Amino acid sequence: VLITGGYGQLGSWLTYRFAGVGKEVIVLDVVDKDLDYLKEVKDKIRFVRASVLDFPKLVEVFIQYKDKIEGIIHTVAITADPSLEGNPHQALMINLTGTVNMLELARLFKIKKFLFASSGAVYGEVKDNPSELTHPLHPSDLYGASKVAGELIGQQYEHHYGLDFRSARLYFFFGPGRLPSQQTELFKNLLGPLEGLPGLKLKKGADQKLGFTYVKDIAYGTYLLYKAENLKHKSVNISSEQPISFLQMVSLAQKYSDKPTQVEIGPGKLFPRGE
Repeated sequence: VLITGGYGQLGSWLTYRFAGVGKEVIVLDVVDKDLDYLKEVKDKIRFVRASVLDFPKLVEVFIQYKDKIEGIIHTVAITADPSLEGNPHQALMINLTGTVNMLELARLFKIKKFLFASSGAVYGEVKDNPSELTHPLHPSDLYGASKVAGELIGQQYEHHYGLDFRSARLYFFFGPGRLPSQQTELFKNLLGPLEGLPGLKLKKGADQKLGFTYVKDIAYGTYLLYKAENLKHKSVNISSEQPISFLQMVSLAQKYSDKPTQVEIGPGKLFPRGE
């Protein structure tokens, strides 16, 4: 299996999961990482440094490994963060063009299975967590729009070219694989106490609850979706059913940290979705 972003926070745990059951994993990423939890399965991992935007390089990779790739799991994306809204062109190039590049490679090299890491953001401003699969796709930000586009394009590749396309609609995941200081502004501030980060502040969010989910659970659910046969639904929500408030997340991070830190969170909601 080839995993784009296979050394990212989610991708690395998918790499661990597949390699742990004996699957050879081709990790396609822009950065090589020495992650402790992957050392025990390193013999099953092949790392390839490449961007999902570098189509000629990707073609070379697929020519080299075409007999070893039975499916693609595409996790690379710029997530819902001020960096996306502030630089939409670059973010949407990665989220949209990167996805199209991987779908086209699946078509060209006759790879039958493609799992797309989508998001609960496709539903837009809804309170339910997770939303019902029948809920209309009506995103409220560019990130959600890019994920809807990825799903719709993937479904057309399935319809026209016979690709087995699946979407894992993931919610806000946290856990090992990336330090708080390396994450989006949301998690940098909520989990920053674990790293003892100074100056932690969110303008809004004190009245917000979201479906925060442990990354290893997200990875396991995604793995099960990839492996499943005779699916009733090709798009699946993967999330905790218990929304947690921002204040609870901060409190837990402070509880398990030996570094005294303060986090300021202003009133209101940071995201239009969630409680």
